Amino acid sequence: MRTVEDITRKSVQLRKFFDQYLPYPRPTPILADFVKVQHELMWGGIWLMEGLDLRLRCVATITAQCINGYDFGVEHQVRTGLTVGLTAKEIKGIFIQLLFLVGKPAALFGLRIAQDVINEREEWSQTDVVLDTDRADPINEKAGRDIEDQSYNIVTHKLMPHIARLVDSCYFGEVWAREDLKAKERMVCSLAALMCRGHLNHLKNQVGLALDMGMNKREICEVFSQAGWYRGWPYVEDALTQAQELFQQRNL
Repeated sequence: MRTVEDITRKSVQLRKFFDQYLPYPRPTPILADFVKVQHELMWGGIWLMEGLDLRLRCVATITAQCINGYDFGVEHQVRTGLTVGLTAKEIKGIFIQLLFLVGKPAALFGLRIAQDVINEREEWSQTDVVLDTDRADPINEKAGRDIEDQSYNIVTHKLMPHIARLVDSCYFGEVWAREDLKAKERMVCSLAALMCRGHLNHLKNQVGLALDMGMNKREICEVFSQAGWYRGWPYVEDALTQAQELFQQRNL
């Protein structure tokens, strides 16, 4: 059991590490007590829990802040991601993944801010390269078969089969095949986005896909906890309720 002193010490250490490239002085807090509590909970607690490494926690947090739509939040978490070792190409891959999950305006908003942060340091901008990859086939047959059995896609495939097929082939056949993010990173991004937007039917199906991919219960729950700290804890409770139903169905 960690003591308050231990949590405080780890909070200071992690915050100092994350802020090492902050291009301006951290502002003096107006509500010092509030800041103390949230820093100890966030930097000394949630960010250091077992189950997810810092890279995956950054993916979940960038996703949540993109959905929140606050420029400072996106800016700070992109900078944090670059500090822990994500490349500019990987950062941009997150927003490409989010394009289908949160919509074009939110994804482009985040991408614009991310580009400004990437340009802050030469070592970061050097990793900002165009992904050299051939486009996938316009219609990916495997992706089409995989998503036909997902209940949340039944209606769109019945009512708008051509549009649904086009979107699915691009998302599953092209975006998921890109090399800028690993499959697990894309899954973390997807889980966090669906939770933060409150798309619970889609989320339950995505949890099933995450389990099929090899993610375990702890990892999935930690994604919700990490993103939920930035989006709001009630979202975590709703997500865990959906996940628990599926865990029980699979005797996990």
